[in-house]
Amino acid sequence: MATVSALGYALLCALHRGPLTGYDLVQRMAKPIGYYWTARQSQIYPELARLSAAGLIEHEAEDGPGPRQRKTHRLTAAGRETLAAWLVEPPAPRAPRAPRDEAVLKTYALAAADPDRMREFYLAEAEAYQRRLDDFRAQHTEMRSRHADDPGHPQFGAYATLELALVSTPARIQWCRWMAERMAELGRPHRDQ
Repeated sequence: MATVSALGYALLCALHRGPLTGYDLVQRMAKPIGYYWTARQSQIYPELARLSAAGLIEHEAEDGPGPRQRKTHRLTAAGRETLAAWLVEPPAPRAPRAPRDEAVLKTYALAAADPDRMREFYLAEAEAYQRRLDDFRAQHTEMRSRHADDPGHPQFGAYATLELALVSTPARIQWCRWMAERMAELGRPHRDQ
């Protein structure tokens, strides 16, 4: 059995509902998968070639709009089996999951920054997360209208990830606003002075 990278599994996940072109995969990896698993286009195409060489996906090629052929990728039977086996495995043991979160990293060292500018930073972060939450809510409403909230629906997994986003994103907005308030307090005299 071929060794599959984390990105390889993410691509198998993207293909589980049906064939996609390389362009479609890049878009799917940006949204909705990009909300919780990111990959650059420069990583995706080489990984597709590895999955194909391993017999986990196959593609059909046709003339594209430019000089390159347009390839439509799909899971093979081996790819479906590999994905199904991986889905039920516990996550690989490793150090505690450490997401790369630039805002939290900046918070760690915020004493080195201007408090007013950090306040602006946190307010902008809160606004960006609010826009994302609004997008999540619109997607959620649309998916419910198609009954994707039914565990038997083929898009229930995507719906379930939105449920998590609807629970976690408001906490991030609240934290950003709280940080903005704390930064505003740095400009005011303290009571004990």
